[in-house]
Amino acid sequence: MKILKIQMSWTSHNHKTMLLNLTNGSCQIPLANDRVGLTYIYSLAFSIGLPANLLSLWGLYQLGRSGGGSCQLVYILNLLLSDLLQLLTLPLWILYLQGDHHWPYGSVTCQLVGYVFYVNLYASVIFLCLIALDRCLAIVYPLSSRGVRKVQVAAFSGMVVWTLIFLFCLTGLYPSVFEPQRELCLEQYPVSTRYAYFKIATVALGFLMPCSILGYTSGRIGLTLRNSPSVTDHERRRIVATLVVITVIFIVIFGPYHLVVGYRFFTLLLTESEKDQCLVEVSLYLYYRICYGLTSLNTLLDPLFYIFLCNDARQELRRSLLCPCRGHRVHQGPRVPSFPKSHLDHRADV
Repeated sequence: MKILKIQMSWTSHNHKTMLLNLTNGSCQIPLANDRVGLTYIYSLAFSIGLPANLLSLWGLYQLGRSGGGSCQLVYILNLLLSDLLQLLTLPLWILYLQGDHHWPYGSVTCQLVGYVFYVNLYASVIFLCLIALDRCLAIVYPLSSRGVRKVQVAAFSGMVVWTLIFLFCLTGLYPSVFEPQRELCLEQYPVSTRYAYFKIATVALGFLMPCSILGYTSGRIGLTLRNSPSVTDHERRRIVATLVVITVIFIVIFGPYHLVVGYRFFTLLLTESEKDQCLVEVSLYLYYRICYGLTSLNTLLDPLFYIFLCNDARQELRRSLLCPCRGHRVHQGPRVPSFPKSHLDHRADV
């Protein structure tokens, strides 16, 4: 089955509309409709996310110097590095939008930026799951999980995650990231069958499966806390609230994009009529592009939820910013970046 068996050409007078030449007419895709919305989203993510992630990385660095290494620190570090790489590509995407979807930087730059976007998007998703899984092991299995929850294991897991995601994105995106005739980057009109299957796979592996993991870990943590008399009500509320907020934000940021992706590409695979395929592309275009841009807002939330909600990391960052001239610190024992701690965490030596 071929998707959108049509030829496309730019209008000679207007680069803001892509014309798809159908058998009985033209299908116009309004490429410029996403310019204002995505520009605001990317500008917001870049202007706030970049300093927030840099401050968070500085806080983790200071925490590591004070002896606060743990497997969770490794996951958070990978998460912030992933966000930082994604943030650095946003200025190019803003220029791309302002140029009416015209990518003047060549194929190599487009491929690099395209891979960075997808790799870091799903790296963030997986590291969020690893952080939630680490919390689940620490609270539900505090003693038996100590052999698994080590820095070496976390570092190895991080390398495996980056490698697998890069290979997965490489198989799906190569060689269809850049279209030199139209100078479109990370956009494909008409959509190939291979690319459609890749996008559907990202929905299953990059969203539905992580959602189930987050739901399972949150449920197990909540059940354990409810049945544990050693945890105070205040600690219990803070832990549960943090996990609930993380899960909700995950669904709000990544959910709309993957929902639209699944519907769009499933529909294109099942639709034979060129006219119906045109209607799908035109009707979903703006929703798809805005939801696509919303995924960049996770770069704002990761530092807030995984650094500034961690007491030790926040205190270490505040101390380093207020007293930059101090060459030494009073040793206060190992510090561990974590969610609000419970007695279960102390028992597990988290």
